[in-house]
Amino acid sequence: MEKFDLVIHGGCIVDGSGKPPFEGDLALSGDQILKVSQKGTLQGKRRIDARGKIVAPGFVDIHSHSDYFLLVNPIAEAHLVQGVTTEIGGNCGYSAAPIWGEAAEQRRKDYQDLVEEDVSQWRTLKSYFDTLERRQIGINYGHLIGHNTLRHSISGVVERRLEDDEKREICLAVREALAEGAFGLSTGLIYSPGCFADTAELAAIGREAALAGAPFAFHMRSEGNQLVEAVEETLEIGRKTGGRVQISHLKTSGPKNWPKIDEVFERIEKGLREGQKVGVDRYPYIASQTVLSVVLPQWTYTGGREAMKARLKDPGQRKKIFEELASLHPLDGDYWSRIKLMAFKNLQNKVFEGVTLTEGARTTGKNPIEFMLDLLIDEETDIPSIFFTMSEENLRRILSKPYVSVASDSGCRARRGPLSEGSLHPRAFGTFPRVIKKYVLEEKILTLEEAIYKMTLQPCEQMNIPRRGVLREGYFADIVVFDLDRIEDCATFEDPKQYPSGIDFVLVNGQIAVENGELTGVRNGKVLKR
Repeated sequence: MEKFDLVIHGGCIVDGSGKPPFEGDLALSGDQILKVSQKGTLQGKRRIDARGKIVAPGFVDIHSHSDYFLLVNPIAEAHLVQGVTTEIGGNCGYSAAPIWGEAAEQRRKDYQDLVEEDVSQWRTLKSYFDTLERRQIGINYGHLIGHNTLRHSISGVVERRLEDDEKREICLAVREALAEGAFGLSTGLIYSPGCFADTAELAAIGREAALAGAPFAFHMRSEGNQLVEAVEETLEIGRKTGGRVQISHLKTSGPKNWPKIDEVFERIEKGLREGQKVGVDRYPYIASQTVLSVVLPQWTYTGGREAMKARLKDPGQRKKIFEELASLHPLDGDYWSRIKLMAFKNLQNKVFEGVTLTEGARTTGKNPIEFMLDLLIDEETDIPSIFFTMSEENLRRILSKPYVSVASDSGCRARRGPLSEGSLHPRAFGTFPRVIKKYVLEEKILTLEEAIYKMTLQPCEQMNIPRRGVLREGYFADIVVFDLDRIEDCATFEDPKQYPSGIDFVLVNGQIAVENGELTGVRNGKVLKR
């Protein structure tokens, strides 16, 4: 009888395809699954007893932001312990590479205290990949090309259409990065300078992705007041390019926009019926996380951070900003109490970590807008924040849609060291166990096999990741073994740096990275290339 390197014995196999579970064995040799058997008689040099537990493909995080964090904490601990074995970074238009010029210099300033490497050096995607490979990362990592990063590199932060030669340059950069292994393209249309791009520019670069058979992921132009229009723009770009579009972290932001979800579904599903290639992803929380400066009017972004800071200091422009914000979000409303401040670089501001703008303003004797504008000046306009603006009912409906996969929208964090600092979003530690615990076991809006499909094979299909996401002979041995009775996301908004429970084993390319719930120190991830 053939003896394999490792056999996972007697588990309830949920293979990622969406098909019903079955009891059986998985036999591994090297980095691959060599045999899937329902007889339970396979022999291995090592054996994991999975009786009474679920055996599933390692979870695939289709929307992450670990571009730089993997260089600080290559083992990717907060993702590994929740069963994530593969993630796609470079989302929301913001990627580590390719980068040059003004964008590279800004990025060097942003990360010089966090990352040992000179992050301004990655003019090509290959140079960034080479750096990751030298660090021996703990998970598999694929990369999207950031439209905002390329636009910043080519033209700076300017509020105008690109000239023809600039458009040609950005298209060439996309083509080159795709040839070097990028899985696709992303944009962030609420962030500068992507917010200054028109639909024609996005369609032009989107054609480069479509010609390569690669997806184009959209942090859309609006997730609130102009949500329906933003969805239609995304679908229009898909129609113009003929390529796949991916709607990132679909949400309805702000109570007055919650009723728009039906029209959003209607438009997406009409596109699917007409043969469009459309994917969607979402994290299982009703609070988002981004930079506080997204609250400001878009005209304040022109020229970059220094120009923004100068506008906040200028009495006339500051008055205009204040009036625009107060008109949109009155001081006596609850908008400002829904924004929680996460982390600060300056020591004097760290007392505000974990408090809302309303609470912080109260302690300083200021109103929330003035308090926020002063903080933005102090922190060079860079303050990560959490926004409590979404509907739990809409979240349930989004997650239940068959075309929606699960994502964290988070970089790989840690419980100690620089990646633990500040008041973090619990999605960094709890996303994937939360889907199983809350939406499969408690609320029963998904079956277990549906949820596993959304976290494994479906994201691989949406991103064209080969030979991963399903437990099949000849596929890579990325595997998670968990106890359905004990699985739980322990991270909360009050105490976010908590590992989940019930995740017993995680294997990355055939090597055990988590054993009995503890990290083994194994770093067997691969830089994935299209």
